[in-house]
Amino acid sequence: MRTAGFFEIVKLLFNQGERFRVEGNSMLPALKDGDEVYVEKASDFRVGDIVVAQHPFRKTPIVKRITEITVPGKFFLAGDNPAESTDSRSFGEISADSILGKVVCKLR
Repeated sequence: MRTAGFFEIVKLLFNQGERFRVEGNSMLPALKDGDEVYVEKASDFRVGDIVVAQHPFRKTPIVKRITEITVPGKFFLAGDNPAESTDSRSFGEISADSILGKVVCKLR
């Protein structure tokens, strides 16, 4: 995953995106515990996108990769490190309403 450039930093300064800190190792090797990422609101999600979504049973956001679009507006999310990930394999598909944004890049 690429590192943020000037454009993303300016967008953060003007509140056009959000900073999010990764917790846990479910997205290794792409993202590790403690990485900070730049997240933008989006609606054009595709298989392979890394997103921040609201966990369906906890009041905590999660970072996962879209691995499947089951029907329009429903997504199957999975961590890149299955042994460390709680994802759609355990809680089922996620609706588009539960996705908070798309991870664009890492922050330094």
